[in-house]
Amino acid sequence: MKVNFTKLIRITLASVALLMIAAGQNSVHAQNKDGSASAPSANRIVEAWETTVTMRNCDTGEQIGLPFNGVLTLNEGGTLAEYGANPATPYRTPGHGIWASNGGNSNYSMKFSFLPLTPTGVPIGRMRVTQLIELARFSDEQTSSGSFVLTNFAGVILATGCSTATAVRLTL
Repeated sequence: MKVNFTKLIRITLASVALLMIAAGQNSVHAQNKDGSASAPSANRIVEAWETTVTMRNCDTGEQIGLPFNGVLTLNEGGTLAEYGANPATPYRTPGHGIWASNGGNSNYSMKFSFLPLTPTGVPIGRMRVTQLIELARFSDEQTSSGSFVLTNFAGVILATGCSTATAVRLTL
């Protein structure tokens, strides 16, 4: 029996390449905005979260009104979707935005916007929310603090404020 070593080597190399590709598909990580891979720990925040938001006086930190509940989904790749049941904006669109790791494995930034609506469904402007998130190692809970700016569509500021929030990871 004559063995064709060239053919055997090609088949072996092809098999090794296929195994490497298959193994690589199981180690996909989020990417930073510049396209570079982020640390695997940056994906710890990717999940659905149940939130409780408290409006605050920006100067004193004093609570303003009752806290309200919401939901937040942080997607792999740095996008997010949210919805908050705030009595101050009872008519609104869902929020959409972005998030990023701040270089460690416990601090993140997020920014999203939504359109507050009149009771008849007419948009009155744009609400932009910015938050800094802290997620402790091995935790299913996070805290955040930040601010919001409500503008009309001409960019005129209608309202500003601050908030803190807690969130619990939604698990099965």
